[in-house]
Amino acid sequence: MIETDPARKYLLYAIGEIALVVIGILIALQINNWNEYRKDRVKEKEILANLAENIELNIETLEADIERHHEFNRSSQIVLNVLDNRLPFVDSLDIHFHRARVPKTMLSLSQSGYEQYKNMGYDIILDKPTRQEIVSFFESTLPKWFTIYTQVNAPYVPFIDHHVPLFIYKRDTLVPVNMDQLYDDDYYLGWLRAYMEGRNTLIETETEFIEENQRVLEIIKKQLGE
Repeated sequence: MIETDPARKYLLYAIGEIALVVIGILIALQINNWNEYRKDRVKEKEILANLAENIELNIETLEADIERHHEFNRSSQIVLNVLDNRLPFVDSLDIHFHRARVPKTMLSLSQSGYEQYKNMGYDIILDKPTRQEIVSFFESTLPKWFTIYTQVNAPYVPFIDHHVPLFIYKRDTLVPVNMDQLYDDDYYLGWLRAYMEGRNTLIETETEFIEENQRVLEIIKKQLGE
């Protein structure tokens, strides 16, 4: 019987031990990678859910703003009808005179979910087209829309200056100092109509922006499996 060389036996044993250690490390790494992947998917779902919540809240804000524009325009129309037909002032008109001169409204849209997403890292969302849609919406579409909204929404200071001495101011109401003067104040009447047109423009841009919000929301919900 040929005896195995002790050195060879030790070498084979050492190689076997090393192999077991390497396999163990690889398995441990695989398990760790799987755990990290699982944690990332949990984070991804959280980010997507927060983004969806932001957009849903913003849609509600935009819809409420549109309703305010309609409300203010109804008041403007009431005031213009009274002045165009030289009707007398009655107490119920004071709220309408106030609303008619409100330029528009200022919006605050939620972006906290997107800030969290940026801090987490864009690659946390695996689906590339979804990632691109979200980034494009919050980095490009939303800022551009806000620029247009702000430009249209800006109050006209000369009209405000002209308007101030014409009324007695109370809380959320305005009472004309001289109704007869308002009947023939073409500057005042013209700017009431201009503000109405400004609100109509905002209604149009907000309606279009709601549709874009809804489109991006559907993409996010698809990734959430909803």
